[in-house]
Amino acid sequence: MPNPSLQIWHWPLAAALLLLSLLLGGGQGTLGDSLCQALSLVLIGIVFWRHRQDPEAALPPAAWLIAGLPLALPLLQLLPVPEFLWLSTPAREALAPQLAAAGVEPAQRLGLVPLATERAALWLLPAVAMFLSTLQFDSEQRRRLLLLFVAIAVLSVVLGIAQLAGGKDSVLRFYTITNPTEAVGFFANRNHLASLLAMALPFTVLGAVRWQQKREGQGATAALGVVAGIGIAALLILGIALARSRAGLLLGMVGLLLSLPLVLSMRRRRGTRRVLAVAIGMGLVLSIQFALLGILQRLEKDPFDDARFKYAGVVVQLAGEHAPLGTGLGGFRRAFEASDTEPGAYYINNAHNDYAQLWLEGGWPALLLITAALLAFAWAGWRAWRKRQTDDERLLASVALRRASWIALLLVLLHSLGDYPLRTTAHLALFGLLVASLFPHIQNSRKVDHVA
Repeated sequence: MPNPSLQIWHWPLAAALLLLSLLLGGGQGTLGDSLCQALSLVLIGIVFWRHRQDPEAALPPAAWLIAGLPLALPLLQLLPVPEFLWLSTPAREALAPQLAAAGVEPAQRLGLVPLATERAALWLLPAVAMFLSTLQFDSEQRRRLLLLFVAIAVLSVVLGIAQLAGGKDSVLRFYTITNPTEAVGFFANRNHLASLLAMALPFTVLGAVRWQQKREGQGATAALGVVAGIGIAALLILGIALARSRAGLLLGMVGLLLSLPLVLSMRRRRGTRRVLAVAIGMGLVLSIQFALLGILQRLEKDPFDDARFKYAGVVVQLAGEHAPLGTGLGGFRRAFEASDTEPGAYYINNAHNDYAQLWLEGGWPALLLITAALLAFAWAGWRAWRKRQTDDERLLASVALRRASWIALLLVLLHSLGDYPLRTTAHLALFGLLVASLFPHIQNSRKVDHVA
């Protein structure tokens, strides 16, 4: 018999993980990250228990495969290997005599920095826990998790406004290394705040349009929902502007453009374009009023003068030297510092390109995982956006949420081309939630959710 107490506590604990991740997981290597990782282990244990004991919560092999593949890479890199395999890359051939001269015996594992690789494996736990947990939830429970995400995004904007009002030394800036003159919310990095707000935009627009469609039947209540949705969308646009992130501005525009086909694809779309236009208009007015000067100052700089682009060639060269094994997850900083042409000029903790860094750290196996993930994402997008002929309101609502999830995932994948959002616990936990929302068809077929 399934344990009812575990089922009762499952959603609250998943909500707590998402909440803690978004509030405490905006930096790297903090106590908040460790707390989220510990809670993730508890959640994964509950998922496995329900999978074994409750037929309605059983997950198919595909779910475990998707969750296990990212964890398999760092675990594989921790395995000891023969010396000839350890020496099979140019970088390791050059490193071996240096270690011998220093009297250091190499660990002879695939990962050159085993402790960093262990930490990388733990870092992935919030994404895995949120992904598996969300698959065991019904559509209403998933919707409430997404509402919690939007609520924290709104709170982040309010916090960002307070941070700007408090100045550079505001006690509301929770990280020592941060952007002191911009809104950062619960993050250390303004770009990561802007990315989070852009990801929340499609869900906010979708919510406002859904309330618009209910106006005929629910009167003032639905009208209030429309007004609230428009106001929240405008606030998110203002938050992106206050972060003064060039990447955030671009992602926000992409998110809004893709929200247009999202709302136009819904039934009874009379007035939906008006809702989207009002939200964008209000957001632009607020942004011009409160953030125009900062935005113009940021846009005056040539984005290609950014240090992250200067070092891109170094990362690509390093990846080739460490192929096919890679440095091991978490080994970027050690490898980069050894080849830095301007040591001490910048503090480079990540490559500012998640794909290049994964190639460097994971070698050819990481490239295979990236390729498979992008192909699966494209396939899921085709499934979500293909035309359907149905009058089932629940199915239409489920499809709309899947499309919004696809847009949000696209934004963070695009952002990863020039930054490292998925190396924060906040974005990782949200990523797990969105992937599960995009792939509800891999949950137990006996569940009553309407999916297509």
